Amino acid sequence: MLILLPFVMALAAAPAATPSEAPTPTPLTEIGHVRSTPICTPIVVHANGAITSALDNDRSLAILATNLRAMDFDRLNVLQRQHTIDDLMKQAGEIRQNGKLADDEIKQLRAYAAASTDPERKAELKKFADALGGAIYRQTKAAAEVMRDVTIVEGRDEAQDARDLMAANNPQPNVLSSQLASPAPILPGHTKSYNEMMRGIADSLTELNRGIIYDEGVAADHSIAATAGC
Repeated sequence: MLILLPFVMALAAAPAATPSEAPTPTPLTEIGHVRSTPICTPIVVHANGAITSALDNDRSLAILATNLRAMDFDRLNVLQRQHTIDDLMKQAGEIRQNGKLADDEIKQLRAYAAASTDPERKAELKKFADALGGAIYRQTKAAAEVMRDVTIVEGRDEAQDARDLMAANNPQPNVLSSQLASPAPILPGHTKSYNEMMRGIADSLTELNRGIIYDEGVAADHSIAATAGC
């Protein structure tokens, strides 16, 4: 694979912070043994399965945003740029697939909540499952938005190729050709370069991440009460 700049495959930094005026959400972590508080093992198994998927997707979304900002798309040739975009789409697709697996765990948690005869646990487990399910839904939606936006960028590129082919088969006077020509790396039908467009997608991803962090914080706040005892 020909790529001038390597993709970021690991990222140690935490997800983007929420606004300073808002309280910091409780970090989402896997559920372990709580001292003096027995856990309900069947619930914890499904809860940790969903939490693991959510945390994996957090890291993947952060890496995806970093790659969208770090790659110099304007300096890549057509083949290199296509390989890079294919990798971006693969990353986003893996997030969506991971979200589908996590959604199965959320369904199990909601079933446990519905079957619970303890009113407090029923309420806590439902709040936990709904919040974590919301975070996972937002993650898969964010990945889908990236795939949609990148596809739009590709579509404009393909449209320009078609116009170039038409121009080659139907040559115009030189003066007109110079007026119609678009300076690479400006995208067809747009005033922004590839880099600007991809940075814009990354910025949108960062904004969507705020809702994910909020939902995860709500889930974390209810995680212990939702999984204590049986």
